[in-house]
Amino acid sequence: MRREVKAGIAGLVFGSMLVGCGVAPEQEELGGVEDATAEAEAEAPMSAETGLEESGGYVHPAPLARFWPAVAYGGGKFLTVWTDVRTGGIFGTRVKPDGTVLDPTDIRINIGDVEGFRPGIGFNGTHFFVVWESVDGIDAVRVKPDGTVVGPVFNVKQSGETVGPARVACSPKICLVTYTVSGDFSNIFFTRVTKDGVVLDTADESLSASDTFANDASPTWNNKTKEFLVVWSDEHGEGPENADIYGNRVKEDGTILDGDGFPISQAEGAQTTPDVEWTHKNYQVVWTDDRNGNPDIFGARVSKTGLVKDPDGIPISTAEGAQAEPRLAHHNDKSLVVWDDRRDGPHAVWGARWGENGDVWDPSGFPISSGDQPQEYLPDVAYGGGKFFVVYSGQETFDPLEPHFILGTRVTHQAQVKDVPAIPLTRQH
Repeated sequence: MRREVKAGIAGLVFGSMLVGCGVAPEQEELGGVEDATAEAEAEAPMSAETGLEESGGYVHPAPLARFWPAVAYGGGKFLTVWTDVRTGGIFGTRVKPDGTVLDPTDIRINIGDVEGFRPGIGFNGTHFFVVWESVDGIDAVRVKPDGTVVGPVFNVKQSGETVGPARVACSPKICLVTYTVSGDFSNIFFTRVTKDGVVLDTADESLSASDTFANDASPTWNNKTKEFLVVWSDEHGEGPENADIYGNRVKEDGTILDGDGFPISQAEGAQTTPDVEWTHKNYQVVWTDDRNGNPDIFGARVSKTGLVKDPDGIPISTAEGAQAEPRLAHHNDKSLVVWDDRRDGPHAVWGARWGENGDVWDPSGFPISSGDQPQEYLPDVAYGGGKFFVVYSGQETFDPLEPHFILGTRVTHQAQVKDVPAIPLTRQH
C-alpha cells in the first residue's frame, strides 16, 4: 500500500509546487506560516489581529493538503511534522503533554528553497532532526524544542534515485538517516549526521543484499550497546507477494555488524512496512503481515545481539478487515502499537499494548481515533511526559491526493484515550 501511495504523493507535491520559494538563513530562523494561497485566505473570515481564520474562538491556519504525519518527543514537548502544499512542503507544530497546541499557526520546517515531502523525525537530546524526501535526494534540518528552526537546510543524500520513507534515529552524538536507493534493484542505505548537522558518510554502503528489492527502512537507537538496528521489507528475488522482514545493526562509527542483514520474519505471504523500538531489554519489531490472506499486525522481539526470539512472529492484531502500517513507541515495560484498521469498514486508528515479555495486553485492540473524520489513517506515535501521543491523518475519503487534516490524541498506559474529540493540529472545516 505504501509504495502505491508514495507515487501518488510525489505527483501531488511536484504538481503543486508554489512559486517564490524562500531562501535558507545562514544561522537560525523561527518558522511560521508563510505563502498560504489567496484562494485559501479568501475561504473564511479572518481575525483583524492575526490575519488567521477564527472558528469557535480557536485560531487555525488556512486549510491546505497535509499528509504523512510523524512525531517525536523532546525537551518536554511533542513535535509533529507533515507534508504540506505551502512553500517548503514540510510544516509542523509542537504540543505539550497536557494537550496544549503551542503553534496553532504552524512552523515552517523546510526553510530551504527545494520542496520536500513525507518527513521523518527523531530527537538527539538537544534538537529534533527532521528529514524528508525532495527532488535532490534526502534533506534535513534541526529544530530546537522552543520551535526555532536551525538553518540552513542541508542535503543528507544527493541523488535522484532515493526513495522514501526517509527515517531517522538519534544517539546523543549521531543521527542515523535511512532510505532506499532505487535502480535496477532497490537497496537500504544509511547516512550518519552529527548533532551539529555535519554529514559524515559520503561513500555508498548498503545494509541489504545488492540483488534484491528492499524498502520501508526504519531505525532505532540502542543506548546499551551503542548501536542502531535498522529493519526493512525485503523481497530477496521472491516478488513483493513474498517479502520478508530483515534487520541489520550499525555502530555509531558506521560499522555494519550483520553483513547483508538477517531475517526477522520469513512467514508465508508478504511482510511489509516494519517499525522498530529498543525497550532497554530487547528490540521490538512490528510489521504488516498477510500470512492469513488478510493484512494483520505481527511483531517479534530481537535481542541486543540480533537473535530473533519470536521467529514465527507474535500476532498483535488479527481482527476482521485489514490492519496495516503499524508504528510503535515504548515506555517502561510495554509499548503502544498503533495501526491503520478497517475492521468496521472505514479507515480508523487502533492500538494495542505489547509487553517486553511478548504478551499482548489488548489482543482485540482498542480504538484510538474517534471518528472525528470519516476516514482516519496512517498513524505515528511517540512517548513523553507520562503519555503516548498518537498523530494521524483524517478526511472524508481515503485519498492522499485530497486535502485533509492532522489530528492527535494522548493515550495512557492504561489504554485510556484522553482526547475525544481528537486535538486538531491543523485546521478543519
